[in-house]
Amino acid sequence: MRTEALTAETVRKYRGEIARFYFDNISSCSCMSHYTFGEAYEKIGDFIRYLDAGEAIGYGLFEKAEICGYIWAYPHQFREEKRVYVNEIRIREDCRGQGYGKELLRLVEERAKEMGINAVYLHAEANNPSAVGFYHANGYEEERVQFRKEIAQDQK
Repeated sequence: MRTEALTAETVRKYRGEIARFYFDNISSCSCMSHYTFGEAYEKIGDFIRYLDAGEAIGYGLFEKAEICGYIWAYPHQFREEKRVYVNEIRIREDCRGQGYGKELLRLVEERAKEMGINAVYLHAEANNPSAVGFYHANGYEEERVQFRKEIAQDQK
């Protein structure tokens, strides 16, 4: 297994697979049940545009000619602090538990340091204890708690 920096060209080549990773991850979120693969495919188009513009950080996990995971991050101003936000990290199920996610996070953290940025942040679904545990094990701490309440619409 090898990791490499993602370029717009590489993401174009693997766009379908990366969109599948993105779709599987997003559609499992608590409020995204109507998300479509087409929307995920378009979102990866954004990733390509950001890479082309030098506004994204991406690393892929590869086995031979197959992509097995990736991370997509970007610099972001959060209140008074410049940070790198991890928009997406996804490792194929059969490749988990082998340290690849940790390595992808490390690469983003190293890139942030090179950019003079001192913090990396991300979001995780509260109903995904394995992700929350993974981030804790890699030194991430809760900073905020987000709440949501569904308001039923009247049927007319």
